[in-house]
Amino acid sequence: MNEAANKPQVEAGWYGADPINMDLKSNPHPRYRQLREQAPVNLTPDGHWRLTRYVDIQKLLKHSKVGMRHLNGLIPDHNREETEASKFMLRQDPPDHDRLRQLVSKAFTPRALATLRPQVENLTHTELDKIIATGEMDLVEHLALLVPAASMCAMLGISFEDRSYLSGLVSHATYLLAIASYPELAETAMKALEELAAYMMELIEQRRVNPGNDILTALVQAEEAGDKLSTEELLQQCIGLLIAGLETTIGLIGNGMRCFGNNPDQFERLAAQPELIGTAVEECLRYEPSVPQTVRVLWEDTQFGDVLIPADSVINVMLIAANRDPQVFTEPDRFDIGRNEARHCSFGGGIHFCLGSHLARMNAEVAFTAIAQRITNIELIDAGFEWAPSLFRIPGRIPARFQIRR
Repeated sequence: MNEAANKPQVEAGWYGADPINMDLKSNPHPRYRQLREQAPVNLTPDGHWRLTRYVDIQKLLKHSKVGMRHLNGLIPDHNREETEASKFMLRQDPPDHDRLRQLVSKAFTPRALATLRPQVENLTHTELDKIIATGEMDLVEHLALLVPAASMCAMLGISFEDRSYLSGLVSHATYLLAIASYPELAETAMKALEELAAYMMELIEQRRVNPGNDILTALVQAEEAGDKLSTEELLQQCIGLLIAGLETTIGLIGNGMRCFGNNPDQFERLAAQPELIGTAVEECLRYEPSVPQTVRVLWEDTQFGDVLIPADSVINVMLIAANRDPQVFTEPDRFDIGRNEARHCSFGGGIHFCLGSHLARMNAEVAFTAIAQRITNIELIDAGFEWAPSLFRIPGRIPARFQIRR
């Protein structure tokens, strides 16, 4: 019998989840549910693959031979020159990735992050003091951006007054990650990246001369077995971590506050049971992730369900779909801060598991704890809601009314 004749035929298509024609930010979940049910191992018309089932995504990220680059060493959709210029560890494969991550991870130890928390908590409450009495706020500007910006300033050892300037540069530079969707922002994004690089280089040189008690100093001094970060590697890690960490944490807190605004019973539950803050953050990460997908390149033929995907294929890993897989999560479309089930996929997995996961969790815990202590009866003003022009699911504006908690 012809073995090939028994293999399921894969028909390329979008199956209702066309990234060009669907709303990928407001409510993509019904489309991804449809995709997961109809074509869980999906070959798209552009020649890439998509995985949507939790079991397949866990297999890919943790138990398959995959990388960030093709077998010829190129980053997907990058030429040789662009690939060689990229030093950020999230674009690297072993051994370069392992070397960079080992050096950089020294700045993200629990001990290093523990020194940040009191500073971030104090800055958060000080800023909330200025707005709480009004009964209105933009949950992005006054919380979702405030907390990670405070954390960023503490990490870099810079004045909190610089937060708006630096956050603006990072936000504009992030557009380079989705420049195909925002070609009109190319010049602004490049200018922001150049200005950000100059700002960071000045800080780096200052820390070399006058070390401080901050994470930037730890990065500058990072060394392992006689190995150190080169100046270009150090600069790209700093910029990359800012771009990857600041935007996505704004999204985590902003999307989380929308979850709480739409589920007031869960917000009151957190206020009454602050010990649930850990699982509350995990549920926000699962329910409305700011990073809906990641990308890997398969390095060998690998079976997913009934489908054999060939080596060197680019795979779009649909984290947002796996997070609501009913085979893993009970009533996956229900927001429940006490949920105690399998881990969500929002931080990826394998050797590229998010280095800043502990920092993101800390920022979200500070934000949600502070706001639950101080306000109640949140009313989201939907007419004023805006998404930020970002590759990620990042709210740009969430106006809200509330009452002060007595």
